[in-house]
Amino acid sequence: MRVSTGLKKLDKMLSGGFPENAVMLLSGGPGTGKTLVGMKFILDGAKKKEKCCYITLNESKEELIKACESVESLLEVKKYLGENLAIEHIPMAQSNVSMKRFIDIIASYPKIDRIVIDNVNKLLMFSENNKSYRAYLVELLDSLKKLGSSLLLCETDNDEKLDSSGHESFECDGVIQLIFLELEEKPMRSLIVHKMRYTNFDAKLPHELVINNKDIRLTETRII
Repeated sequence: MRVSTGLKKLDKMLSGGFPENAVMLLSGGPGTGKTLVGMKFILDGAKKKEKCCYITLNESKEELIKACESVESLLEVKKYLGENLAIEHIPMAQSNVSMKRFIDIIASYPKIDRIVIDNVNKLLMFSENNKSYRAYLVELLDSLKKLGSSLLLCETDNDEKLDSSGHESFECDGVIQLIFLELEEKPMRSLIVHKMRYTNFDAKLPHELVINNKDIRLTETRII
């Protein structure tokens, strides 16, 4: 079984979408479009009457809704809120929530078809060290796979990294990277699939990711 990504061309690239009950990592630097792509994924599920939850460790619910209002195809987020779509803001620092406590919260959730966590690497700040973080990460991923299909957003500080160096890319079932490529007069957002278990795909080919006031979509492959 496959879970649609919200991006038609990406679904085609991945033989129908993400593997079911798997955890995907969507990594990239600031401004590459991670949050909007995450919202596209979660809204796609809501439209299919699936139970969906977007957990934000950064922006508030109001800030996320405002971001969605900048893209016409995401305006329906408001329509499904309170029905089969929930946006939950967990301010880790203010709430004094440890990573262990965060995992316990996730494990207590009822069955959810789709879940997004934005940004998962923020949990690293609430772990004793990298070793502890990776152990907790494995536990978190186990809990997520029991809930449904998950997309973890991860912020990186340069295009050479696929994760926060907390080894998220090693533990997740799939890794998709968003970067800016200098191929034209201005930087071009690009999406690259690096890893996808149980799927045959062309690895590491950049596809232009277009984000405008109408929609979010992939275009043609670009050869570097």
